[in-house]
Amino acid sequence: MQFIDAVTVSGATRRTADGFLVATAKSVRVGIQHYAGHECGVADKAIVRIYRSPEEVFSQDSLQSFSHAPVTIDHPSEQVSADNWRELAVGEVSTAAQVDGKWVSLPLILKDAKAIAALDSGKRQLSAGYVCQLDMTPGKTPEGEAYDGRQVGIKINHLALVDRARAGDEARIGDSADDAGNRTQW
Repeated sequence: MQFIDAVTVSGATRRTADGFLVATAKSVRVGIQHYAGHECGVADKAIVRIYRSPEEVFSQDSLQSFSHAPVTIDHPSEQVSADNWRELAVGEVSTAAQVDGKWVSLPLILKDAKAIAALDSGKRQLSAGYVCQLDMTPGKTPEGEAYDGRQVGIKINHLALVDRARAGDEARIGDSADDAGNRTQW
């Protein structure tokens, strides 16, 4: 199945001499996330709780799939491939996905002026577009939280710069907001 999850993008950023934006951002997290039932093939439930275990999210295959993944503005209607990359990509993930607590932290670069302007205007959240298998066997996390199913074999296709992310807004690109919510420029 193909899924989309999102988080807000933040972290230290810098602009290159050519105007590109380089950042490290949290992008994907472990734990339970809520999906509409129809997203998971479960027509009789409005909301489905899907568990993403550390063993799956942090597996070598999953982490490797981030290497050079394209960054897009919003999610495209199809997976990013060699056939449509030129039309869809506005940047890319670097090669060094890192485990950062419950998150995967990624170095990335935005190379498109429209994408950088969108980020400057507040579009800071990242949403991962990926494929995985769903095991719809209910269970409980090691912390005792009930779930309806779990994701296995997670492989990233792209990261999208979005307005609102499913995984919340904990991770941000270049957001130096203070406690009052005031933002400063980079």
